[in-house]
Formats: sequence, structure tokens, C-alpha cells
Amino acid sequence: MNTKTRGFTLLEVVIVIALAAIILAAALPSLAESIRNNAVASQNMSLIAMLNFSRSEAIRRSTEVTMVLTAGGDGWEAIVEDPNNEVDVEGCVPGQLRCTRQTDVLLTIDSATLTFNNRGYIRGSDDTWESETLYLQHENCSGQNQRRRIDITPTGQVSSCALPCDSTRVCP
Repeated sequence: MNTKTRGFTLLEVVIVIALAAIILAAALPSLAESIRNNAVASQNMSLIAMLNFSRSEAIRRSTEVTMVLTAGGDGWEAIVEDPNNEVDVEGCVPGQLRCTRQTDVLLTIDSATLTFNNRGYIRGSDDTWESETLYLQHENCSGQNQRRRIDITPTGQVSSCALPCDSTRVCP
């Protein structure tokens, strides 16, 4: 009885591995850009959610609610302060309604205090009731969608758009 064992030759395995490496090398830059785009988009939504939460809490509580934004060397953080110091939120310091710490995406300001009044209107760092503009950008920005402009109107409405790296143009 003569049975033949069938399988792959060493040459066939080497060729398949080489082809897989070439395809992976071609796809890797695109994958890295997608990961950066998604990081910026995710943190943009997180910041917008914090802004909307601050505004809604100010209206719901019929008092001023302050949100503190701080930029760091590796990212940014946001804290929504509890005006009555009556809530204890897990993961936050007592007296904070919500807090977040984000990395890999940079906020273009060193520090900002945004206060929403009982009608949801915003008062900026300079105590004026005018619009505010914030920018988020990936620390290794290299693509068309790795920067976000966030506009806050005096009435507290928030809008956002994607921009190329280092762009400051107005959203469409």
C-alpha cells in the first residue's frame, strides 16, 4: 500500500507569508490613520456630551453649573462641578457631577471655565456671554479628519465639524 501524504511545500508557505507581509505593510498606514480618526471622533463626542450635560444640569437645577477644561501634555480632562456639593460620583472627586480624562488627543487651550446659567446660556472664561470655540486634535495629526472644531453659541448650543490638521477655518 503506497499512500502519499499531501501538504504544502516550504516554498509555498514562504510565498504565502511574503504576500501576507506585503499586503499588511500596504494596509498598516491606513489602519493607523483610521485609529487616530476614531480616537479624535470618540473624544469629540465625549466633550460634546460633557458640555450638553453641564447645560442640561444648569437648566434642571435652575442654577449655574461650571465645566472646567484643562489641557495636559498627553491629553485633556473635563470636570463638571457640583454647585451644591451634594453628589458623590464614582471615579470623581466629591463635588463633581461628572469627570473624564482623555489621552492622545490634545485640546488647544491650557485651561477654560465654561459656566452655564439657569437658562442654559454660556458664560466664558472672560465673564462675557459670547460664543466659545475649542479645538481637539490628535497628537500625531496627519490626516484630513484628525482635528475637530467645537463651537458653543451664547445660548449653549454645541456644534462640531472635522477639519484637516492645524486648520482653523469655520465649519460649513
